[in-house]
Amino acid sequence: MWRSSESGSSKYVTRNLGQLQLQLHKEFSGQISFSEFCVPAGTIEFIMRGRSYRENSVLFKLTFPGYELEALVYDGMVFFRRNDDYQHSEPCTDDAEYSVAIQWDIGSIGCGVAPGEADDEQMNAHMRMVRTNYFVPPAELVKTLRTHNLLCNSAYQSADDLFVTVLDCLHLCELDIRHLGGERFCWEKKDNHDYPLGEPEISRFVATFLTSHGAARNFDVACDPIAGSGKPDFWVVGPVASAGLAKIVIEAKKAENKELVHGFQTQLPEYMRRLGTTHGIFLTYWLKSTRYPHPKKFERYTDLETSLLHPLERGSGIRTVGIDLSWGPTPSHKTISKTIRDRPRIKHQ
Repeated sequence: MWRSSESGSSKYVTRNLGQLQLQLHKEFSGQISFSEFCVPAGTIEFIMRGRSYRENSVLFKLTFPGYELEALVYDGMVFFRRNDDYQHSEPCTDDAEYSVAIQWDIGSIGCGVAPGEADDEQMNAHMRMVRTNYFVPPAELVKTLRTHNLLCNSAYQSADDLFVTVLDCLHLCELDIRHLGGERFCWEKKDNHDYPLGEPEISRFVATFLTSHGAARNFDVACDPIAGSGKPDFWVVGPVASAGLAKIVIEAKKAENKELVHGFQTQLPEYMRRLGTTHGIFLTYWLKSTRYPHPKKFERYTDLETSLLHPLERGSGIRTVGIDLSWGPTPSHKTISKTIRDRPRIKHQ
């Protein structure tokens, strides 16, 4: 397990776990753990009082090969850094009490300070963010925490709990993709026209985003590297308390695929049988737009789901999910304005 030590000035506590090190200002000891930093999107909020802004010091610093997160106070401002990218807050010119929020996700980092014990609306007005390259915590970091049982919710209470978590994460994947403009990577140009990539390529793209959420929630994602190999597009494995590992099959089709019903009624149940699970997700990639008006029969994914998929017989452990990957205006696309300012914050005081 990790060990703690105090620096010579007794100002910091340092925790080490193999190559992983977490340096904390003594005010944060007992409030911030390793697991806070293994998630692809996180928030830390706290109160600073009096002369704290005049004391140039590190608030916390996590270091791992290829990955660093650091927050510090310098010249009356809070700075937050992830590797080579950083952002700073507005300057604080007096000794009053301030609320501080530090946030990050896979494509941006930010921080902010607001006078007094600010509510969400006040804090959001003071948040500053900067876009960064796409970044998720290293898999080895998460593996280290998992090995030492330092991840939150290290085992699910049941396979149903894992199933619900994965369903939620797939919806979060769509928000992440839209937030970063990633839908354009699911398209290619042929003969001066835009066409979506094949289902295997899109599935690997979506699985990459799902993996980042799995790293934080203790499940693994596997993807079939060979199209047409008779295996599901991708699947999820996670630990269940006193029951070993639970599996979830994910079969994906484009909305215009003529084999959509066959995939739902035949392929998904067969893959579930092969993997020995009662849980499966049928994922539909909605790619309709002014650039690619297919399928012509439906205007929105909800129309397709209601008319075509919902009436089909299914087991209790099967769900349908649509992911909108349209590039350009589309009737079914809801504008995603989520930024680092919109994410809920976890408060530490």
